[in-house]
Amino acid sequence: MRVQAFRSVRVDRGHAAYAAPFVRRTGSIQTPGTVRSTAGPHVNGRLPDQTKRRAAFMGTVMRTPNRLEAREKVTGTACYTVDLARSPVEGRLAHAAVVQSTQATGRILSIDTTAALAVPGVQLIMTHLDAPRLKPINTLPGGELAVFRPLQDDQLHYNGQPIALVVADTAEQAQRAASLVAVGYAPPAHPPLLVLDETQAETPDVVGAGEPAVTERGDPDAAFTTADQRLEQEYCTQPHHHNALEPGAAIAAWDEAGRLTVQLGTQYAYGDAYGLAQAFDLGVKKDFKAVMKTGSAEPALNEKVRLIVPFVGGAFGGKKGNIHPLLAAMAAKQAGRPVKLVLSRRQTFSMMPFRGATRQRIRLGGSADGRLSVMLQEALVQNSTTSNFIEPVGEMTPKLYACQHLRTHHRTTRLAINAPSWMRAPGVAVSQFALESAMDEWAYHVGLDPLEVRLRNYAEHEPQSGHEWSSKSLRQCYQAAAERIDWTQRNPAPGSMHENQFRVGYGMATSLYHVAQMAASARVRLNADGTAVASSATHEIGQGGMTALTQLAAEALGLPLDRVRLEWGDTRLPYSSLTASSSTTLSIGAAIHAAARQLKHKLARLAVGDPVSPLNGLNPETLRLCEGRLVSETGQGEAITVLLVRHGLASLEAEAGTADELGKPAYGRAAFGAQFVRVRVDPLTGRIRIDRLVGAFAGGRIVNPTLAHSQLVGGMIWGLGQALMEETRLDEGTGRWMNADLSEALIMTQADVPDIEAIMIEEDDRRGHPLGIKGLGEIGVVGVAAAVANAVFHATGKRIRTLPITLDKLMA
Repeated sequence: MRVQAFRSVRVDRGHAAYAAPFVRRTGSIQTPGTVRSTAGPHVNGRLPDQTKRRAAFMGTVMRTPNRLEAREKVTGTACYTVDLARSPVEGRLAHAAVVQSTQATGRILSIDTTAALAVPGVQLIMTHLDAPRLKPINTLPGGELAVFRPLQDDQLHYNGQPIALVVADTAEQAQRAASLVAVGYAPPAHPPLLVLDETQAETPDVVGAGEPAVTERGDPDAAFTTADQRLEQEYCTQPHHHNALEPGAAIAAWDEAGRLTVQLGTQYAYGDAYGLAQAFDLGVKKDFKAVMKTGSAEPALNEKVRLIVPFVGGAFGGKKGNIHPLLAAMAAKQAGRPVKLVLSRRQTFSMMPFRGATRQRIRLGGSADGRLSVMLQEALVQNSTTSNFIEPVGEMTPKLYACQHLRTHHRTTRLAINAPSWMRAPGVAVSQFALESAMDEWAYHVGLDPLEVRLRNYAEHEPQSGHEWSSKSLRQCYQAAAERIDWTQRNPAPGSMHENQFRVGYGMATSLYHVAQMAASARVRLNADGTAVASSATHEIGQGGMTALTQLAAEALGLPLDRVRLEWGDTRLPYSSLTASSSTTLSIGAAIHAAARQLKHKLARLAVGDPVSPLNGLNPETLRLCEGRLVSETGQGEAITVLLVRHGLASLEAEAGTADELGKPAYGRAAFGAQFVRVRVDPLTGRIRIDRLVGAFAGGRIVNPTLAHSQLVGGMIWGLGQALMEETRLDEGTGRWMNADLSEALIMTQADVPDIEAIMIEEDDRRGHPLGIKGLGEIGVVGVAAAVANAVFHATGKRIRTLPITLDKLMA
């Protein structure tokens, strides 16, 4: 895979700016080797000399640092849950294996464990007959646990449901014994519903994390009826699963005082900790919605539950609110010793979430000049009887184009399958395939260039609220990407461009994703030796969060990067919001800055009240931290180390949260982008080859361009997979996922990836938030599938409205 970019990105940092040129490079995919067991908060190590020379602080020019954990990951010393060999709680580690149902509905009649118990090393086999009884769980929307808790009764809800857990001395013994458990089933009273059926659909009140299921402005029905030009089409997407590098894994242990410690690869430590505390009735009282709103947990949580998060081998929505940590904790309680549970790759398909299928009806109406007057989007979303999550397909549609009349409407069909949930760019990834395909069809319908149609419907203000945008550089994204792919050189007629035996096509689509800031807390500490520590229970899921947050901490404290450490990954640290929704850098970074401001006030009060200090008597509000000193507006200053030592302080710390920053926004905020693609199609075989993919994105301030570039390219590759490969097939007779492994659940590999260019447009969004950050973790996937489908149409004249675009659809 060759990844390239063509321009330097200059990022406005408030008081300073820096330039980070991208380089052309050849990338490769690597997997970590064996790693050593660790536990407790993570502290990033010291930087190598070359990184020290590149690190700096506000007021200077700063090059982008490399990942702080890079050396650990490439040398195999990085710690993932799968690799842990012990628990912080004393006791010899046991291993668990799950027995899953082979029937979708009905109930369990019998479970014969005789042969399994005879396997050497087996300690116990836990079933619904003897498993701990669990209390209701109510945490973040998007998992099964609010609706379904495992091993509580004999009822079956889906094929692959956990129905027993074997605990043994080794993983091999547990897996062998699990294969010998014999289960008898009663047939279901009615055949299970396994097909997306509109006649069985229901209209929910809310979708996603609480967005309304129906959004409307104007009079869309009348506007569509009276529109001069109308377009109506249906678009479909198939279910597809997370295939993270690291499968679901957890280690759970109870100590003699009844405290639970869990080591878990998760993207929401506090959410999972609360779920466990609720399930085992460990004394938490606070409504979890209040926890998320205030960004603080009650003391009872840390007294009873500790959740430790090692490095996470990929997440993007799939690693939070899962069943396996709960099963591990149940088994550890029964066994009286620490228990490790690692899911097999096949088990991740039926015991971890996925993106469900969608069917979308899009109606566009407007005038012959291409301007839209009405947009209607009706989505039927695949769901589960055990789910409280509905894909928010229409969430961003009201913010997309200037259009007076609009309605988005969600319906859902609950099937006898495991629960779908969040996946990268939830809602928007599938929505933009339908909407941007429809916009392409609209362009051809009215005889305009697809890019020109989008410019004619450009929203100068946030369409739903009428607010000004805090910043919006979508025009610049269109221009940059179009220029790089030579959009104006294309012949616009479908099927008109050829290269040797191939037909050539160009397609484009708009990308967007909302800006999310969640309440969070952080603690910062300045030491008398001139070093500092920032602490938050945040997560490193491979996105480079620990590097970006360390940068923000160094900036807030006015220190070089190599003098700052980040503690993370432990609920003994201040509350962290979930690592999702492109929100971590803004949410945790804002909390770190808030704590740094509190710390600066403490230092300032020490200095201005100290007769010996050169800052004595000055207004503390005018002082700032810079280059390890507390300085005034006139340049007077004192080294922080001198100030602390003189006052007999080994360190000084402060903690702050950001709940008071969150409120009704004064501006519309979103990250925007444009995806352009060139394809070649072989008319004899139907094979599609992606020649080039160019994306241009405006996501506010880019804290670390190297990491942001990596995130964007990874998302664009995922978008190619969504367009051409990714679908998980359900056996409609048994409810079993048929291609539940990496040999048949196809994903993009290096051989499939073309030249990719990710362009980042400089954007100042400080009126949206003082840090100017919007987030870029998810937008890269948005719009790619539509751009590919539109390019395929331009090449062949064949419009594919169902993903993925496979040979059978193209050659039909």
